[in-house]
Amino acid sequence: MRLALAQINPTVGDFSKNSLLIKDFINKAIQQRADIVIFPELALCGYSPEDLLLRLDFLKETEKTLKEIVEFTTDKDIVVVLGYPKLGEYKNLYNTSGVIYQGKLLGEYYKHYLPNYGVFDEYRYFKPGNHKLVLTLKDQQKEIKIGFLICEDVWHPTLAREYSLLGIDLLVVINASPYEVGKFERKIEFVPARSTDGLYYTAYVNLVGGQDSLVFDGKSFVVSPKGEILGVAKAFEEDLLVIDIDTEETTRCRRRDQRIKEASLCETENFPTEIITLQKEINKELQREFIPWKKLQREEEIFKALVRGVKDYFHKQGFKKAILGLSGGIDSALTAVIATEALGRENVLALYMPTKFNSNESYEDAQRLAKNLGISFKVVEIEPFFERFEDLFSSMFENWNFDVADENIQARIRANVLFYFSNKLGYVVLATSNKSEAAVGYTTIYGDMAGGFAPLKDVYKTWVYQLARWYNQTKGWEIIPERILTKPPSAELRPNQKDQDSLPPYEVLDKILILLIEEGYSVEDIVRKGFEPSVVRKVVQMLRRAEYKRKQAPLGVKITPVSFDKDWRMPIVNRFEV
Repeated sequence: MRLALAQINPTVGDFSKNSLLIKDFINKAIQQRADIVIFPELALCGYSPEDLLLRLDFLKETEKTLKEIVEFTTDKDIVVVLGYPKLGEYKNLYNTSGVIYQGKLLGEYYKHYLPNYGVFDEYRYFKPGNHKLVLTLKDQQKEIKIGFLICEDVWHPTLAREYSLLGIDLLVVINASPYEVGKFERKIEFVPARSTDGLYYTAYVNLVGGQDSLVFDGKSFVVSPKGEILGVAKAFEEDLLVIDIDTEETTRCRRRDQRIKEASLCETENFPTEIITLQKEINKELQREFIPWKKLQREEEIFKALVRGVKDYFHKQGFKKAILGLSGGIDSALTAVIATEALGRENVLALYMPTKFNSNESYEDAQRLAKNLGISFKVVEIEPFFERFEDLFSSMFENWNFDVADENIQARIRANVLFYFSNKLGYVVLATSNKSEAAVGYTTIYGDMAGGFAPLKDVYKTWVYQLARWYNQTKGWEIIPERILTKPPSAELRPNQKDQDSLPPYEVLDKILILLIEEGYSVEDIVRKGFEPSVVRKVVQMLRRAEYKRKQAPLGVKITPVSFDKDWRMPIVNRFEV
């Protein structure tokens, strides 16, 4: 049997484009002589539509487009599995996987387990399903049973186990699984365990592309009953993964392994099962049983996620050009690199906006980076604006002294300049703050943290350095000047300023932040790991105080399990002593 995993990049609410995309991949799968083509979760409308699912006109457009796809398959000899929202009986909405063949919607499976954690909020919109769906394909020589799950369902043992007792040969799992560092490694350990436990093949089809702060990595894959990964689709790109599976292998495995037979004697099914039978000639070629795949290096994977997130955030909204402040520091340097890779060098404008505190080296580094990238570079002297502010304010305060307010006004002047250019030219402003700075508030609200999108929002400072070095190494030369990578980081808002004057070393800070944010450790837990108590308490205090800033920050690409968007929901008014 030949499978085609259609890993597509739909746009939320763009039904005409999504329909064309789905039809195109159906045709590609037919050209590959596939028996079945499988699309991701909610592929028809894009994931996640969020409160668009509360709009009746949106649901009607979904239904209209679904009918169009069904009609398109009238003369097509291929089974289509497609994800979409379905308004069912009693006006309940279901996250649905539909089975389509030759102009007919043969059956539908409703997602059982609705995630309601992290970035997910599916209980707000959907009702859980209560039945299984089995498709039996028959020709004169073969009979193949296929079961269906949607994303979260596969992480719960009950349904997969019951499908196994029904003797399925293939489990189809459609997904909209957002990218996180290390998540794919968990998938390719867990899903093969499901296959070997149930003694069936698994086709795991994932979405690809960016949607607001989420980015989907694709990397759809097929697993054998022995737990072998038979092939993996491209990372962060659309792809059609075509794999041949030998369904007799499931029979051989079951004859050698008696667990399923023994379990069937004592286990009962919890949910009803809808069984649909289809007479169809099955492709019996076995040319694509195994497709070699290469695991991405961690830095490459993160970089691709950031580039895809920026690219889709712009292109899906019709934006083309970006502007950013290029300071000569590491954060703005990496942001410029990501923007260039995502949008093209002709679509990126960098402004260098110095005051008397900026060094000649910073100008030279910023100019050299812009030249290396081939992006537009302009210098806007903001010292006259800064001096005017200082003259005005120094006469309004008794015993006026230069302090943090005077540091921050420089960052806010720069933000004003960037947004002036943005309004004049129609460019989107990219903020350059990273996760470490956002966590402890070492960023200026309405200053350097202001923007339309923040590529590094979920990237710790130490990771910024790792990505920059990886990028230079990959390109084979110093696109990001070495001095940017080696000089002590500084905001250059006062004489001889260094980040480490106000913060612990980033190597220490990031380790503490990961324990606090990602792992939920207490102060005592972190101290027991060998960190200085006073340093830990200072970091915790800074994290709490900066909550009001983070609530007003722009969106950015999520790459960790706990980003500062929907994953992190801390109250601003909070007296709990951590």
